[in-house]
Amino acid sequence: MHVVLIRSYTDKAWRSPQTYDAIESSLRKRWSVSVIHTTDVETLKKELQKYQKQYGQQIFVFNIAEYLDEDHKIGFLPAILDELGIPHLGSSATSNRAGLDKAAAKELFMKHEVPTPSFFVAEEKADITKEAVEAIGFPLIVKPLHEGGHIGIDERSIVRDIQHLEKAVERILDEYEQPALIEDYIVAEGMREFSVGVIEGEPSLFTPIEIDFDAMDTDQQILSFDLAQNDLEEICLVEEEGVRLRINQLAADAFDAVGAEDYSRVDIRMNATGYYVLEINTMPGLGPHSFLPQAVDQIYDLDFTGLIEHLTEHALQRQNPPVKTNKNLLV
Repeated sequence: MHVVLIRSYTDKAWRSPQTYDAIESSLRKRWSVSVIHTTDVETLKKELQKYQKQYGQQIFVFNIAEYLDEDHKIGFLPAILDELGIPHLGSSATSNRAGLDKAAAKELFMKHEVPTPSFFVAEEKADITKEAVEAIGFPLIVKPLHEGGHIGIDERSIVRDIQHLEKAVERILDEYEQPALIEDYIVAEGMREFSVGVIEGEPSLFTPIEIDFDAMDTDQQILSFDLAQNDLEEICLVEEEGVRLRINQLAADAFDAVGAEDYSRVDIRMNATGYYVLEINTMPGLGPHSFLPQAVDQIYDLDFTGLIEHLTEHALQRQNPPVKTNKNLLV
């Protein structure tokens, strides 16, 4: 099997040259590897077709990026790989698009009876109606509809009155040129936040960790972009077996609801009223310091190279030949 690694750099730590170097080094321990680094879609397609011709069915693409050119949202990589019929790591273009559209993902959660906070979408200020706000109630949190990695999230995202809500929505519309998701902000008594990685395989791995807000330098109990960008998040293991089982099951249900494959990360909050899936990231960070590799190391004693090999082996088995494995919950 020949692995092709697509490098698509951004200023995110989990998409840095150092992250790709670590992935490439891990892959080379088991497979022959070629690397493609370009921001031009046609060049990418020609390179991939060259490897297809050379290796036939013995080709696999290891990709961790949504877009070839992230800054301009050009070249949606899962769609390109699906179009060319090349086996690749991660979910299909359809599932990745659902993961990138917070409202679409939440609609799928609701369809499959996965609890998620109430919400509405504002494509313009006029969509902020009294009826929409009163149906949920303050406090609310405002997020860009089509961003991951905590982009657009900071202390201004939490709003407790209509004036700050309008300002927060205007910021999303102006700075990110996309609609804003307005969502019930899950706080109050007993609030805790979790991040659960779902990694398919034999066996499937679940990595429930808790966000340790008390250990972080933040005035608000949110994971802002600045915290994520600078690797300042603090996490701890989830000690209670009942909580682990519950959030593992919710993560598996969210994973299935959007039709994800191979791996994802699911963010969950709870308070005295219950558990709520906030969102799913169908292409979570695989940098050595990202949530998923850290949690796999802590919970399963599986190092970074072991994780990359596990992901690759499962994706290869799933697609050549296509075998769908069942996820057995581990605690």
